[in-house]
Amino acid sequence: MKKYGVGIMGIGWVAGAHATAMLQNPNLKIAALVSRRKESCEALKKSLCLDCDILDSYDDLIKHKDVDIIDICTPNSMHCEQIVKAAAAGKHMILEKPICMNLKELQEELDSIRKAKVKTQTGFASRWNPHILSIEGLINKGGFGDIFFTEVDYYHEIGPWWSGYNWGANTVKGGPSASLVAGCHAVDLTRMFAGSEAAEVFAYGTFGHRKDYEYYPTYAAVIKFENGKIGKTGNSFENECPYVMNIVIHGSKGAIFNEKFFTKELFVGQEDWQTFKSSMLESGDVKHHPFKGMVDDLVDAIMNDKETKNNVISSAKSHELCIAIDRSMETGEKVKLPLLKW
Repeated sequence: MKKYGVGIMGIGWVAGAHATAMLQNPNLKIAALVSRRKESCEALKKSLCLDCDILDSYDDLIKHKDVDIIDICTPNSMHCEQIVKAAAAGKHMILEKPICMNLKELQEELDSIRKAKVKTQTGFASRWNPHILSIEGLINKGGFGDIFFTEVDYYHEIGPWWSGYNWGANTVKGGPSASLVAGCHAVDLTRMFAGSEAAEVFAYGTFGHRKDYEYYPTYAAVIKFENGKIGKTGNSFENECPYVMNIVIHGSKGAIFNEKFFTKELFVGQEDWQTFKSSMLESGDVKHHPFKGMVDDLVDAIMNDKETKNNVISSAKSHELCIAIDRSMETGEKVKLPLLKW
């Protein structure tokens, strides 16, 4: 049985969780590690008992004969150059979000991956959370009928406690916005549940009580979809409460309110809310993220020559919507989509 070699670029918090998920797939082997600090590579290699090479540079990783898949876990501002180089080298990819800093980078990545025809998976691991899979299953079975309103919000206090704070959270140079840093998780799920792409969006942003962000750490956006239905999505990095991923869905035959659901279409005698008995999105800790499903989906796509659940073509739609949200906050005007040359 062929094992696909993985090269991990950027050994930090999320890379360890990715590597742990990869070790659970019998078709993968971790072939090489690269990071700005070799000590990080050595620590991960030792902790997971890896039989792999530690390399000096990203170029060395791309040229490594045993690397078929590049796992990009570097700071946000480095993603575009690394994605384009990996695509040119014909490498499949796992890409931590955000995959871009702006629209120009997103277009360049999209064009390079289409040209290379490589398999990609974006790190929107929420799609494999058991609660999200349960919701998706009920939607696909018609349990909520025609969905006309979808809302997903990402509320997670982010501050200096995070090791990536100074390069990936509070600065325009490293962020570069609340929507792209983490609100993209909620944006991605909003798109998925709505079953339609955004046609236009209007957003407001605000500074609540924090003074350490160069962009609005809190925003709310209203979306009109191509099918005429509507949605909302919001984000805050300055909320003083535990992690919350708020989910509200209304359809012609039922509804969802976070852990509760109501559908007489599938449960004819239902008179009150039922409760999902599944693990929910209740933590921002990467140890709790379902990366195994994300990794397994990529391997299946490579082995069977099909698309992944959240390839770059799909996730570019989520990033494009994030950029439209940012543009609306900046201009105070409604922004029409698409912004990319599809």
